[in-house]
Amino acid sequence: MNINLLRKTIVLLTLGTALGTSQAETLVVLGDHAYAPIIYTLNGKPAGLLPAILERASALTGDRYDLRLTPWKRAYELAARGEGGVVGVSFNQERAKSFDFSRPIYDDDIHIVTLKTKTFPYAKLEDLKGKTIGGISGASYGDDVDKAIAGGLFVVDRDVGQAGRLRKLLAGRLDAAFIGNGLAGFEATVTSQGELSNNRAQFVVLPVPLARDPLHLAFPKGMNKREALNRFDAALEKMRQNGELKKLATSGK
Repeated sequence: MNINLLRKTIVLLTLGTALGTSQAETLVVLGDHAYAPIIYTLNGKPAGLLPAILERASALTGDRYDLRLTPWKRAYELAARGEGGVVGVSFNQERAKSFDFSRPIYDDDIHIVTLKTKTFPYAKLEDLKGKTIGGISGASYGDDVDKAIAGGLFVVDRDVGQAGRLRKLLAGRLDAAFIGNGLAGFEATVTSQGELSNNRAQFVVLPVPLARDPLHLAFPKGMNKREALNRFDAALEKMRQNGELKKLATSGK
């Protein structure tokens, strides 16, 4: 037998075992209601890539993910209180003390957006020194960026959504804005509101991203959901192996 085929067969058999060893359950999962196109509310229902991945993972694991979307800060705080898991969460060392994390689901590029009249070169965190930058309440941007913020290198003006952040930028209240979901997230935010769309030419997306931020599914350690996360990880790996994950990501769902 071809060695690569043998390895792939062993991986799939292992995944099948992981998916079938534990009892399925209903799991409350909290998430951001306004982080298009990755996760958001559309006509009162969860939409975007992460809900689509959870739906497919449910079919593989047998677990039911009861997805509830709110502003991000509230979603994270509810999860931290043990009221459910949280999807679309960034890993950092502080969170790892109290949460169990899945493997990375999606790499979220965080871009820096400025106005054409106030743009500046960016290659490293020190280039943000002294600036006021819009960012989401309750978010982590990774250990290095979080340390820079805590150390006062620059100030983050926290809010609950990317559209409001860009409006503040237009109004001259910010030097720049952190916008997630890569260029697709920026375009989705700009086209969501007429004021932003009408001023599209004023915005500049700096070419070097702030960070590439892997997003995860996580549960508080006190909920003892490691087995559920193992089932999810096995489903995620199966979706990678058969190409479903790539198909979902490229379809924009």
